[in-house]
Order: sequence, then C-alpha cells, then structure tokens
Amino acid sequence: MPENKSHHYVPQMYMRLFSEDATRVGVFVIRTGKFIPQAPIRGQACRDYFYGKDPSAERAFGTIEGHAAKLFKDAIEYRTLPASGSEDHERLIFFLGIQHCRTMTAAEQHNEGSVKALKAVLRRKAELEGNDFILEHLDKVRITRTNAVSEIVSYATIGANLLADLAFVVVVNESEVAFVSSDAPVVLHNRLFEGQHINVTGYANVGLQLFLPLGPRLALFGYDPAAYYVSANGRGAVRVTDAADVRLINDLQWEAAHAVMLVAPDTAREELVFCGTRWRSLRKTERVLFREEVVEDNGDQVRTRQGSGEAPSSIALDLSFVELRLPIPPRLGSYEIPPFRDPARVARTDRAFAVMDDLEGRRRRG
Repeated sequence: MPENKSHHYVPQMYMRLFSEDATRVGVFVIRTGKFIPQAPIRGQACRDYFYGKDPSAERAFGTIEGHAAKLFKDAIEYRTLPASGSEDHERLIFFLGIQHCRTMTAAEQHNEGSVKALKAVLRRKAELEGNDFILEHLDKVRITRTNAVSEIVSYATIGANLLADLAFVVVVNESEVAFVSSDAPVVLHNRLFEGQHINVTGYANVGLQLFLPLGPRLALFGYDPAAYYVSANGRGAVRVTDAADVRLINDLQWEAAHAVMLVAPDTAREELVFCGTRWRSLRKTERVLFREEVVEDNGDQVRTRQGSGEAPSSIALDLSFVELRLPIPPRLGSYEIPPFRDPARVARTDRAFAVMDDLEGRRRRG
C-alpha cells in the first residue's frame, strides 16, 4: 500500500479520546441507525487520498495533530488549557481552524456553495440567450470541485487566527449522559444571533461559540467573552451536572455530522437510536443558503447581487452555565452579517488572504 494512502479527516489521536484501548471506538451510522461499539479506529473518518497524492499535506497534519494531542492530554489530566497568547495557545487555535475545515462536511459545504453560485450564473446567461435546453437540464447537471478540501484548508491556515481572541474553558461533564462526537467534531454556533436566516458563525463574528468534545467526560468550549459570561473556576473549568446541558452540546454534533457519530464503546445504544431517529428528520438537507437578486436589468445585460453562507443552526443553545452579556440583536437584512469582534484583525487577515491569492495566481500562470 502506498505511504499515507488512507487520509483521516478526523485524527486517530482524537478518536482515541473516546476509546478504552486506543484501538477501537464506538461508531453510530446515522443513515441506517447501526451501532458498532468496537469499530477499529484506523478505518474510521478516512478516505483514500482525501488531501491529494502529495504526501506533504498528510505529514503537515501529523505535526499539527502531535501538538494538539499533548494539549488534549494536559486538558484531560489537569482540567486546564494553555494561557492566551502562549505558543501552545496558538497551536490550539491553529488545530481548531484546520480541523474545522478538513472534514467531509466542510468539503461538501464548500462544493455546494460553489455549485449554487456557478449554476446561478449559467442560468442567468441561458435566460439572456434564450437557451431553453440549458434551462431545462441545468438542475440535472452534477458539478464537483476536485480540490474543495485543499482550498478551504489553505484558507484556514490564515483564517484560524481570527479565533485567537475567543476565551476557552474546559467543560467537565459530571452528568449521567456522556458527550458524543462526530466526523465533523469542531462545531461553531452563535447563541446571540440565533434565529437569523443567514450564516452567523463566521470566525470573526460577534457572539461566536466553538465546541469540541474531548472524550465522554470533557469538552473544549470557546466563546466571545464580550458576548457571554461563563461561570468557570479560576483554572478555566466548568462543572456540568445537568444532563440537559450535555444533550444540547451533543445536539450540535448530531446536526453537524456528515455520516457517523463517534462515541465511547460503552455508550447506551438506546440513547443513540433515540437521538438518531430524532435527528434524521431534523438534519439539514441544504448546508448552504444561496441568495440572488437583480440589481439592474436593461434587457441586454443583467447585474445581480449574490450572497451565500452556511445554513443556520436550528438549535436553541440555552446552556445553564452561559449568560448573555449583550442584548439580542434585531433581525439582519438579507445581505447583512453579524458585526466583527475585531475589525482591525479582520483587515489584517483580508490582506493576508489577498497576498495568498496573488501568489496562487502567479503560480498558476507559471
């Protein structure tokens, strides 16, 4: 077998946090409702050459995962996280940004948004040209980006720094319900902007929240400290005894998952089946919302405005240990987005993106 042929989009070191023997993990297949309590970790959340045949990407992920594994080990053992601004904190932020963007869920979402935008352009062009054949068959055409995950991961290498101003705590689960994870384990939410009809979980948005389970009894929680107050102890840990809180955090994983849930092998099958049955009807059929409106139409030429973003969550994340510091904002307009926590940081990041795009353009031109 070629070196690194099987690429894990959820690291094996992460799945071991839910394992009893470091080799097997519980897997619940959402579509079929099948629970495999002792599934080999090596065969989960992976795909051949998911990041391409150049082995450098997989090696780079290995380095990033190695740093994160140590941080997770310390979090589990000492119930604490690296200090903000430290090198370990930067490594944690980088891992979270990369992991959020390297999954099947992220790749399919990116592909869906690109396809919707492209088909909108083709549809407008066909309408102007009176091409009924294109109009009739366009919805049946399948378009796939072959490098979707590579594109979004490359942007995450820069965009991850937008998460650096979040506050982080460890959530210690002392309830009777275990945390579960999924094949899209880093989940973003925004309690402050719940109920909006557009994406509100941009890395820079006011009110952003981030969740990553670290096994059945621990979870990482990042949040905008200007928008929320979290009742943590002096070491940055929150004790949770209410199973309702745990189930809400678990719901985020059920909503974000691509195909499977990753759980401790001794997780009660009845709980998984109950949640799976409930979420099969609630899970998003579309991961991206696309909007388009005509700005100008003179008969020969049409100017449009487009907008797209991740479909908003249906979960009302009312956690007992989180209080709002800011008032609930009014409903946003069709092309509005939540304000930025740090506009200056966003401007610096945008300049870095522009440089990266310019370098990539030069590379392609030879």
